[in-house]
Amino acid sequence: MIDKVVKTISEHHMISTGCTLGVGLSGGADSVCLAHILLNNKEKLGIAVLKAIHIHHGIRGEEADRDLDFCRDFCEKNGIEFVVFKADVPAQAQETGESLEECARRIRYGFFEKSGCDVIATAHNLNDNIETFIFNLSRGSSLSGLCGIPYIRDIYIRPLLDCSRKEIEEYIKKNNLQYITDSTNLCDDYTRNKIRHNIVPLLFELNPSFENAFSKCNESLNDSKDYINGCAVDLLRKSRCDGYYDCSVFANEHKALKNQVISLILKENNAKNISREHINGVSNLLPKGGSVDVCGNVTVNIERKKMFFGKLTKTEDFEQAFDLNSENIVTPYGEYEIKICTKKDLQIINKQDIDNFIDCDKISTNAIVRNRRDGDSYQLPKRPNKSLKKLFNEKKIENRSRGEMLILSDDNGIIWTEFFGVSGRCKTDKDTKTYIKISKVGKNNV
Repeated sequence: MIDKVVKTISEHHMISTGCTLGVGLSGGADSVCLAHILLNNKEKLGIAVLKAIHIHHGIRGEEADRDLDFCRDFCEKNGIEFVVFKADVPAQAQETGESLEECARRIRYGFFEKSGCDVIATAHNLNDNIETFIFNLSRGSSLSGLCGIPYIRDIYIRPLLDCSRKEIEEYIKKNNLQYITDSTNLCDDYTRNKIRHNIVPLLFELNPSFENAFSKCNESLNDSKDYINGCAVDLLRKSRCDGYYDCSVFANEHKALKNQVISLILKENNAKNISREHINGVSNLLPKGGSVDVCGNVTVNIERKKMFFGKLTKTEDFEQAFDLNSENIVTPYGEYEIKICTKKDLQIINKQDIDNFIDCDKISTNAIVRNRRDGDSYQLPKRPNKSLKKLFNEKKIENRSRGEMLILSDDNGIIWTEFFGVSGRCKTDKDTKTYIKISKVGKNNV
């Protein structure tokens, strides 16, 4: 068994030489077995410091105190540094509305991360993985869930994941190790116990070599998951743009791959407890666009194959007088530079750039700068008036940007707009004396 554990650690690169390794020690057979193997192979595995971490959950009264005393004695006898954390899980579960299982797990992993260890080894074994598979299957899990317990997750490693419970019991017996039994493992009050005591035995009746069969199945599932995830990571990288994701990169991919990309994007934007329903909700927006709230804390907006995150807020109307004597225009949505030139300056102006200038003499004295209004129309050079809405649609400008664009107008209509430039009626010509150019220089922080 030792060789199997060492092989698992080596193949999955679980331990770096010189690390401080913490092992979760409950006092049960699995954790005692793992602690004993790691201790006796400490130098071989390159472990600099080995700590045993025990969590007192405050659930089982005197029995929990007994477990703590046992673990402390075990560590003292074997020269293992002992770390203990205590919590009142029932009280916290009542406060948060979590189940005892959920709350205990959250608190346990929170304490692990406070232990000061580089790596945390937990005693999950092959049978635990079988139970996890069945549990996730019963909930209609995705491929990732059906793959069960990963060998490595963040700082957590599972060196016993290739070892059966039977092998662990044999190791315990061979090395004359003492351990304790959690009484809650003997009843069917918890879902995992129901699976362990009722379902798993039936599977072994169907196939006495079920552990081997499961291992092969699990390996195939993980191979498929790794391949799909690798492809998804590549598509995710290609889809990232400044402030949004380009959905055209993955929208037409196979459903399995497309959904994995969406899942990665949601995780990247702090979505929690992502389900298939959440992923499908986003996927359904891809053809036509729209908005959907997912995972209780994330809003996804898709427009013209671009995916944005966050609530879409209605832009507020703004309006202010146009001051030719000012060097810039400051709006709630950006800052713009005003550049004024005369014919004497034309020699330093790029001939192509001249088309972006406004004829100052064609502007009335009461000109204003503002954002768009319903019914706005605009005359492109040498073309009839057209509504801004139609122009936006033709140029595929997102709705979220339309209300923030700057417009210069007077009593006769629009003079200049961001995105489209100078209107036909205010273009410069051979008689132009004063030239005006407006350019966006940056986002306003106001």
